Amino acid sequence: MFLPIAYNDGRPIEDEKFDALEQILLRHFRGFTFQRREFPMKGVWQGKTRLYYDPVVMIIILDVRRDGSSAFVTRLKAHLLEQFDQEDILITETPQRVF
Repeated sequence: MFLPIAYNDGRPIEDEKFDALEQILLRHFRGFTFQRREFPMKGVWQGKTRLYYDPVVMIIILDVRRDGSSAFVTRLKAHLLEQFDQEDILITETPQRVF
């Protein structure tokens, strides 16, 4: 999951929104790895009407349950789009094998 740390107008997204997301992820997945916001990556992507340059952080979640969480992640993305006031948020899913 690639999350912006600033709104499109450049204002930083409030810590409380990240704290709330951490609680949601912890309840559902029981753990995650979150990149520190002090060291963001630079995301560049073409939106519908403009080019975006976003400072972003990555959240990595290993979901080792067999039933998957696609429906949960779909609802979570809709929630994040609203909470973070974004046109889009990149969330990827890759099958993993944990040893």
